[in-house]
Amino acid sequence: MIFEEKTISSEVVYEGPVFRVRKHKVETRGGESTRDIVEHSGGSIMVAVTDEGKVLMVRQYRKAFEKALLELPAGKRDPGEVPEVTAARELSEETGYTASSVKPLVSFYPTCGYSNEDLYIYICRGLTPGKTHWDDTECLDVLEYDVDELMDMIMRNEIKDSKTIIGLLYARQAGEL
Repeated sequence: MIFEEKTISSEVVYEGPVFRVRKHKVETRGGESTRDIVEHSGGSIMVAVTDEGKVLMVRQYRKAFEKALLELPAGKRDPGEVPEVTAARELSEETGYTASSVKPLVSFYPTCGYSNEDLYIYICRGLTPGKTHWDDTECLDVLEYDVDELMDMIMRNEIKDSKTIIGLLYARQAGEL
């Protein structure tokens, strides 16, 4: 049985540069409850493949885990921006590469229990190198990996970022890698 929660009231309790938090008072099957929802504009993830079959990866420091993580290039959508445009823009900003082909693979909700964020994964080919355009607060390494090495790293639990795991495994299963 599916039960829809009716919103009784809603207010923004935090607003920052990346997301905002909204507190909802809701009617549930058992009475009233609250739901804290992280509102996020979503993002795009790029599985960028060189002509030699290497996958572009970025290593960047993630404060939440106090260490650098290996990830697929990705970025936040600007309000109203089409995810494919985000993919092309963020690929150039983060890696310096542009792609002649940006093809959708899959979209997913990474944390549906408390966020409305939706992420879109693209396969990018026909790469041309250029200059990175990092934000003032960004600093990352751009690296190239063999697909099999990345698959082994996932299975050894060395790659822990969910969007990267989903992107690589989905692209592999779809015959794109």
